[in-house]
Amino acid sequence: MRAREHAQVDRLFSDVFAEPLTRQVAPQLAPRVLKWMEKTPRPENFVAIRTRYLDDSISQRNPRIRQVVLFRSGLDARAYRLEALRGCRVFEIDRSAELFAHKKTILGGLNAPLIAERRDCIVVDIKEGKWEEKLFASGFDASSPTFWALEGVLMYSSQAGNAAFLKTIDLLSTAGSEIWGDLGGSALVREDELNTMKHVNALSQAERGKQLFQYAEDDVLHGVLSQLAWQLELQAALLEGGTHFGRVFDPIRSGTGAPVQFSFVHGTKPAAAS
Repeated sequence: MRAREHAQVDRLFSDVFAEPLTRQVAPQLAPRVLKWMEKTPRPENFVAIRTRYLDDSISQRNPRIRQVVLFRSGLDARAYRLEALRGCRVFEIDRSAELFAHKKTILGGLNAPLIAERRDCIVVDIKEGKWEEKLFASGFDASSPTFWALEGVLMYSSQAGNAAFLKTIDLLSTAGSEIWGDLGGSALVREDELNTMKHVNALSQAERGKQLFQYAEDDVLHGVLSQLAWQLELQAALLEGGTHFGRVFDPIRSGTGAPVQFSFVHGTKPAAAS
């Protein structure tokens, strides 16, 4: 999806590494993408808009933040493409050592220059807990403000799992830290309304023994993220058609024809009350 967006004349972001990084895995991803496209008009627009919102949040973060943690970052190339990360320490976390190895091979072959000051890859499944131990072992500094990027993370874990995950992030964050996350609406986890994604979900059921989406919310400002007690801002709720960064977005619809909400949230940890 990112490679398709980069090829657009009116692209919302530039990612010259997306195509070479996904070239080998494209045949594996094709069944999911094609099934999604059968029911959703231009699904790449959703990915492009989400990517741009996160890119802008990283670029517009408090300049004191020089430590960035990217979750589910297997083929993410922000440390190589996002100028706003210059001089930053970037921690990439993913459960797949193979994806990290693949990325190292491809980017090495391209002689891609690292924009970030340093990039550390951490192989761990955040659902299994204790990911923070590997983060500390890689040099994470809890006394420095951090930007936490939860792109495509919260929808794939249970409510209890997300609550524990966010509690750990809160404990690791000093005042001024920022967080970004996205969540889909409740229709994603209701089987009778899953028509839009049911073919993709069926593939997940066959491969992993469980449905793809584990958690969803319609009111994200009063949901699991609110347990952080951070200052939260709803950047966008893609519930109806509209224009984002000049790109027209057609809502993703459920089997009943109702639009499915996708929300993007940014938060900042306030200073402790004196």
